[in-house]
Amino acid sequence: MNMMRPVQRTILFITGIALLLCGCRNNSLDVDISKVDLNIKLERFDRDLFEMDQDSMDFAIGAMYKQYDDFFDVFNVHVVSIGQASSRRYPSYLSMFINDPTNREVYEYTKEIFASTTEIETALSEGFRHYLYHYPDSLAPRVVAYVSRFNQGLLTVGSFVGVGLDQYLGSECSYYQQMGTPSYLLRKKEPARVPVDVMSAWATQLYPYNDSLDNVLSRMIYHGQLAWFVGAMFPELDEQLNMGFTDEQMKWCRNNEKQMWTHLIEEKLLFSTDPMNIRKLVEDAPYTSFYTSESPGKAAVWQGWQIVNAFVERNPGLSVHQVMSQRNFQELLRLSKYNP
Repeated sequence: MNMMRPVQRTILFITGIALLLCGCRNNSLDVDISKVDLNIKLERFDRDLFEMDQDSMDFAIGAMYKQYDDFFDVFNVHVVSIGQASSRRYPSYLSMFINDPTNREVYEYTKEIFASTTEIETALSEGFRHYLYHYPDSLAPRVVAYVSRFNQGLLTVGSFVGVGLDQYLGSECSYYQQMGTPSYLLRKKEPARVPVDVMSAWATQLYPYNDSLDNVLSRMIYHGQLAWFVGAMFPELDEQLNMGFTDEQMKWCRNNEKQMWTHLIEEKLLFSTDPMNIRKLVEDAPYTSFYTSESPGKAAVWQGWQIVNAFVERNPGLSVHQVMSQRNFQELLRLSKYNP
């Protein structure tokens, strides 16, 4: 593969993280975290794996198990599909994965892009300090970076959040062009999204979706809760970075909030259990097909977030956990008195 030089992408990376950490808006969730002592270290599983001593594979594998525990198993079995480390053929499968020329090329390129992860660690530390402020009896997760040749961007297991750095090489990275990655997904490939996506993945583990009653309203509010949680952990995060929208898409949502809501009600979509309708409204896409081509995909998720915001404004005494624990989504909508 023909690789672009990563210098320009690194500059954009630093700028993006700065935007995440700096803001000037008033926010009731912008609490004082000065007494929360936490520094998140982005653990470089990718380096430990690709630079392990292959002359002493048994010892190196044992060391990886000791350091990464359950995460190592999940990576082996579910991310790169080479089986459990306890299997007889595992060392040879691992060696093939590490020494595959394309895998090594992707790793080396990722290592250049993420030569320094100070900005990511600073942002994650800020976010998880807010987390410990709101959940004082909890522990922050271990955040582990890996490279999987674009297999999986995020995973959670136990106290780990794993992030595939090869999914965040910058929207202009030639790898994504060669793979035919759609343009609407490319903007979510920026390094600046790593802290946001890590926090969203952690929220998903803490508050998994219960699909016993699965309809459009439930999905849009649930995903709206996840976005609200990310906003609570990063109080000055721009809405468009949280959602992965462009400025124009964000403006479209704000300008058409009432029309979107009216359309959902008039077309009887709000309580639709049709999986196709749900996907069209809450999953990534070039645009939301029920609206106009100027709309972003996941526009209904943004609206779900606004419903959660309205609910919180009418119930200011609720903790973050109480907001996130709400699972009667129709009742949440009623109590929010949402009326754009």
